[in-house]
Amino acid sequence: MQAKAFVQQIAKQLIIYEEAEAKAISEWLVEHFYSLSRTNLLLNKTIVDDKTVNLESIINRINLSEPIQYITGEAFFYGLKFKVNSSVLIPRPETEELVELVLKNTNSLKNPSILDIGTGSGCIAISIAKKCLNAEVSAYDISETALATAADNAALNKVKVNFEQIDILKTTQQQQFDIVVSNPPYIAQSEMEAMRANVLEYEPHLALFVENNNPLIFYKAIAQFCKGNLKNEGQFFVEINETLGKETAEVFEAEGFVEIEIIKDVYGKERFVMGKKS
Repeated sequence: MQAKAFVQQIAKQLIIYEEAEAKAISEWLVEHFYSLSRTNLLLNKTIVDDKTVNLESIINRINLSEPIQYITGEAFFYGLKFKVNSSVLIPRPETEELVELVLKNTNSLKNPSILDIGTGSGCIAISIAKKCLNAEVSAYDISETALATAADNAALNKVKVNFEQIDILKTTQQQQFDIVVSNPPYIAQSEMEAMRANVLEYEPHLALFVENNNPLIFYKAIAQFCKGNLKNEGQFFVEINETLGKETAEVFEAEGFVEIEIIKDVYGKERFVMGKKS
């Protein structure tokens, strides 16, 4: 069968998605499982039947809202490929903007020491290490399985990152950094009902949710950590809950940080807070 017809056939069976999204997922599936490059897909090449691919099972999993990234075991972020599984979040496009913010602020630093808190798949730390070759990049996470995935991704992308299993809510770690970056859990449990099943049922809740009565728990811990572990003039960059921009900024202001900014993402939502240690 020709590639375009095969994609169309699969897309019609993805009943939980709108037409455009079903087509995109079908193309990704065909590229991955049938080893067809994007170019050959566009050229409408013939699909070679692969008896080892259980297409029916894959389609059923997609229709049960399992993310295609977990089915293929890979995701793309900042132009790089990452292994993903149920122990780590699927990297989001808006988090690429967080990486951009960090990289823009490394230009004046000769050999910056950079820490990623709550690294998950390692996408932030690895992307920074890949682009900022003179940086010494470290990454913390509480999850041993997430760190194992992140280490695999560092090897996959041929960069060095110093990974450590550390709980940011309890650590007494003492180390000086030029930059601290984090995309911590920030979704209140009360927001669960509004979330799509592919996130709620498959992605790790440890990396997503916080208690309703303490939604800024990780930002408070990060601010306290930065107070003791950022060098003078060192900077922090955090991704945030769009509804808590002002409140998140105030957490860092209370710890004495200056030049604090709330930055909107490409969709116009308040998505990042950055600032400097005076």
